[in-house]
Amino acid sequence: MEIKRLQLGNFGVNCYIVTIKENTFIIDPGAEPEAIIRQMDSIGKRPSFILNTHGHYDHIGAIPHLLKEYDIPFYIDKAEKDIVENPDRNMSSFFSANGLSLNTYKIIDERFKSELKDLGIVLLNTPGHTPGSISILAQDDSIFTGDLLFKGSVGRTDLPGGDISVIKESLKKIKGLNKRIQVMPGHGPVSSIGSEIEGNPYFRDDFL
Repeated sequence: MEIKRLQLGNFGVNCYIVTIKENTFIIDPGAEPEAIIRQMDSIGKRPSFILNTHGHYDHIGAIPHLLKEYDIPFYIDKAEKDIVENPDRNMSSFFSANGLSLNTYKIIDERFKSELKDLGIVLLNTPGHTPGSISILAQDDSIFTGDLLFKGSVGRTDLPGGDISVIKESLKKIKGLNKRIQVMPGHGPVSSIGSEIEGNPYFRDDFL
């Protein structure tokens, strides 16, 4: 597995380009589509699909351009439908006069999950930051947590669809994984499950 991390846009979102075997896909292309395309060209790959951890504007901003460039599917959890379609809920209306409403998406289904399983990828339902937030566990080596978990912190729950009690349950799932697994967050530096268990205050028993 090869992972390229791009930090993009005003919010410094982490966009990941992942290659497993002959398959390359993009996680959370939030901004600067030209930079993503340049990276794809530099590694000589063409993406097969886009997979998002959730639907907030800072994670979906580059998607319209990329869909035109590559004519590939864009997958989200079914509970993110209202967020990606609604500029107020995905918060694009706060940062753009026109807002961003996406309706060219595919809902993650069992067929797609089976295809991912063949690549050694398991999707975990980890809501709390948004109702349909997922974490992407790849090859039992790296987990892409979106805005659920960051190095030393966790995602906000005061935005549309956020729920503090729900995010605690999602963090418990992550805490139970192998400590050696790399945490590839939606913002900020890479970490590991073990490092977060030891140093992240939101993993303490008195929070969870």
